[in-house]
Amino acid sequence: MYERGFSGCETRPKQITAANELFDDDIRSGGGWPIGEDVARLFGIEDYGKGKLCLNFLDVQKLYPDALPGPAQARGDCVSHSQKNSDLITVAVEINRGKPDEISGLVEGAPEIPIEGQRQGCFSTEWSYWHRGYNSDGWSCSSSARVSTKHGCMVRKKHSDELDLTVYSGELAGRYGRRSPPEEFENIGRRHLIRTATRISGWEQVRDFVAAGFGCGSCGSEGFVSNRNEDGVSRRRGNWSHAMAICGIDDRSEIVKKYGEPIILIQNSWSNWNTGPRRVMGTNIEIPHGAFWAKWSDVRKRTYYAMSSAMGWEPKELYRIKTRW
Repeated sequence: MYERGFSGCETRPKQITAANELFDDDIRSGGGWPIGEDVARLFGIEDYGKGKLCLNFLDVQKLYPDALPGPAQARGDCVSHSQKNSDLITVAVEINRGKPDEISGLVEGAPEIPIEGQRQGCFSTEWSYWHRGYNSDGWSCSSSARVSTKHGCMVRKKHSDELDLTVYSGELAGRYGRRSPPEEFENIGRRHLIRTATRISGWEQVRDFVAAGFGCGSCGSEGFVSNRNEDGVSRRRGNWSHAMAICGIDDRSEIVKKYGEPIILIQNSWSNWNTGPRRVMGTNIEIPHGAFWAKWSDVRKRTYYAMSSAMGWEPKELYRIKTRW
């Protein structure tokens, strides 16, 4: 479908510019910084990933081993799948670090998600897609990032008789659009906002934000072959108006020597769509099914958005048994 011109992400310059301006205004009004260069300088993450291998998908797998690649998209909702994966990485990294939340001061825990919900990707893609504002398909990464900061994340489980998001459904993803979801649904989603997002550009920014643990989504028009080489790298071919998430970077000298440049790990939203080796060079780690490495020069023109600081979930209660010695 993509090779025949199907558009899952917005590619028209005027619409993208308008969405970016709205994103910038919203992030600034919330006290954030919409431009990655400002964030990198203010928070000291410049060169954070220089020369490193960083695999953020491992944080997701530590909590939910079966969450990636998630279900294959069933309509033109790739942007919401990319957004879901970037939100999930941000949440997983923060939970695994075990540090108190910067706002509440509480150490947060992993949300309880049924096994089937974990296999379906842990977070709902339908939830963000319902807020695109129209009924047709196709969306922009700046708009989806903005939705996560205004409407939050929704776990894949049955929240009520009217809201069961356990299993992904393309039909369900189209239930709302021009018409907004009910307010009782909103009350659930807003409990778990992504507090801010930032537009990033250039290898150094993307590398450093991923290395610092930020989940990143991306939109662009680059297509790739469906097979990976011995290092899991896929060759650029064709054009897709498509959104995909970023779940790792490799800036090691041995990689740069072999490929002439660093590589970036992309998680697609087509489930087990591609084949070939998944072993990360020089390690015993395998990348997720449905993922592939791409040379930076092949994806440098894409737009990237990093998600930061999730309003998380309370940790599970630990019950201790008193024992006589």
